[in-house]
Amino acid sequence: MKKIFSFALFVLLTFSSITLAQGSFTSGPEVAQCIHHDTSPPLRDIPEAPVTQSRWRDGLSQFLTIAPKFEGQFQPDPVLQENIGSRGDAFVFQSWDGIAASGFAPPDPSGDVGPNHYMLGVNVRFQIWNKTGTSLLGPSNLGTIWSGFPGPWSTSLNDGDPIVLYDEAADRFFIAQFSLPNFPNGPFYILIAVSQTGDPTGSWHRYGFSYTNMPDYPKFGIWPDGYYMSANAFSSGSLNYVGTINAAFERSQMLTGAAAQSVTFNGSGATTWSFLPSDWNGATTPPAASPNYFLQAHDNTWYGGSDGVDIYSFTVNWTTPASSTFTGPSFIATAAFNLLSGNSTIPQQGTGTLLDHLGQNRAMNRLDYRNFGTHQSMVVCQTVNAGSNRAGMRWHEFRKPGVSWVLHQEGTYAPADAFHRWMGSVAINSAGHIALGYSKSGTTMFPAIAFTGRFASDPLGQMTIPEETIHAGLGAQTGLNRWGDYSQMVVDPNGNNFWYINQYQQTTGSFNWRTRIANIDYMIPVELVSFVAKAQRDEVELNWRTATETNNQGFEIQRMSSNGEFDQVGYVAGFGTTTEPKSYSFIDSKLETGSYTYRLKQIDFDGSYEYSYEIVVEIEIPLEYALEQNYLNPFNPSTKISYTIPEDGFVKLAVYNLLGEEVATVVNSFQKADKYEVNFNASGLSSGIYVYKIESSNFSASRKLVLMK
Repeated sequence: MKKIFSFALFVLLTFSSITLAQGSFTSGPEVAQCIHHDTSPPLRDIPEAPVTQSRWRDGLSQFLTIAPKFEGQFQPDPVLQENIGSRGDAFVFQSWDGIAASGFAPPDPSGDVGPNHYMLGVNVRFQIWNKTGTSLLGPSNLGTIWSGFPGPWSTSLNDGDPIVLYDEAADRFFIAQFSLPNFPNGPFYILIAVSQTGDPTGSWHRYGFSYTNMPDYPKFGIWPDGYYMSANAFSSGSLNYVGTINAAFERSQMLTGAAAQSVTFNGSGATTWSFLPSDWNGATTPPAASPNYFLQAHDNTWYGGSDGVDIYSFTVNWTTPASSTFTGPSFIATAAFNLLSGNSTIPQQGTGTLLDHLGQNRAMNRLDYRNFGTHQSMVVCQTVNAGSNRAGMRWHEFRKPGVSWVLHQEGTYAPADAFHRWMGSVAINSAGHIALGYSKSGTTMFPAIAFTGRFASDPLGQMTIPEETIHAGLGAQTGLNRWGDYSQMVVDPNGNNFWYINQYQQTTGSFNWRTRIANIDYMIPVELVSFVAKAQRDEVELNWRTATETNNQGFEIQRMSSNGEFDQVGYVAGFGTTTEPKSYSFIDSKLETGSYTYRLKQIDFDGSYEYSYEIVVEIEIPLEYALEQNYLNPFNPSTKISYTIPEDGFVKLAVYNLLGEEVATVVNSFQKADKYEVNFNASGLSSGIYVYKIESSNFSASRKLVLMK
């Protein structure tokens, strides 16, 4: 909800029914064309647009909400998790500071990641980095993206509520914001831009759509047949809450820059609030003809009945848009949850200023969807009362194994440490692992950014990964209660890593928030504890050992060639995921005399890889036969005999007395070309002079040894 400095508007409703029904929509489908569309010059070439004068009062975002109808009574939370997990399998791979405050609050950070870029939008700016944290563009005002875009919004291009998404199937970035040039009167506008390629610093296809009522708190989702949006609708002029705006935008047209339609259904103000459209991620598309799913939290103090969620199905028909449908709800009961009392309840260290929690029966950005083939999955979270009005994060995973969505697992993450956790976002990766990020604060702690998570194989309903602080706050927010409207957890296109964006305070004060971007890796690095080589004749034996492994497909054994490049000479399969030490070996054979350099290429199941350090070993293949003098000589009772054979063959090494009688056989076997050293023990012989003799197919030699007892 967006920008205004000095006041907060609380819109109170009354409800005419206590349960949702099929008739919970007041109109639709409404079919409309975009007012205007074009393709921008490359964004990197557009001068930064100034911050246009907003029709909102400068600074603080207006707080538009509604109130529950029924008086609630606290119910114990049956899925409350008060312990911190103990699996040390996730870590912040990298993080860097995002955009800092520019005179507005809250920041409303929304960011997403592609193969090569991370893009972030806040109120009222955006910035683009590569994936190692090097800034490529910005920070610049949001209006720069729509600079020169003609239309009634031209004087109001920085009104905010930005949402940034990455369209994985099309390799495009998506950004949207609202424009309110006539606030508090309409018409109001939604501005959308879709990058022309996978490079967000290039050109963008730009669109503008008109709405009679103010589309506040817009949230978006990507689906094969459209870009979907839900927003809370407040009436023009009076700003009374009138329901939800639920729209589909013609994605296929917008990907090419062509004119695009929208189809809209308007939800009843009595039975709908703060929907989230499903946002598809992953390489597997939803099943053919699947609708987009819209979800809202269903607290019994708002709608009566039991606690749970309502899921609607939006089916758009771009050939005959008037035949599009928005059906539901399908109610799914969850474990009982409780809402927080009041709006500003989050304490901070060093100040009496309490922060807003946004826990008004509101599912938090995003509704993350993924198709696993055997089932479809959606994860979502919201802020709830974990007890004594302390904020905790309720999260759910819903699955659709057949025709209907069902609750698969849920939990309320609120470790018993007196800290509040709120403003969360949750996502699920291609392995079924889940990450939950949130803000964390208390009377002895400045607001910080933290996360926890779980692996797909963990006990249901438990966040098993130890909570980790992504970035500790160094100050408190004073002078205003508005903290933030949302944060955003997403999954990298590699299907594994999570990326999270949230806000913190660098110093105590007002309008001086900062944002932090984190890349979270759930893979235990394959911990190589040893890697050694030993030369044996014309072979090199490599041995290595790991302490832990995750998703380890195996190791390529690579040897440096004469041109300095490494070539693969072998492969050894890994053990996948294990916390047990594992040992490996490989023999590289038929080598010639010389120096050899080896390294390991450890490969994960997703194709990512990492190289070990290099080791060097010398091969010295003997060039001629030799029988060395024994040492010690004289000896009692043992001595060492060394010899060399330059070719493979049968070898006999024996000891004779001076009468020519064989008194001991030391070696009598097939041996490979190499240098050898053997121990001869003469404890069973009498003192005297003896002869030791070596014989092979092409060589014979003898020497004397003296045994003195």
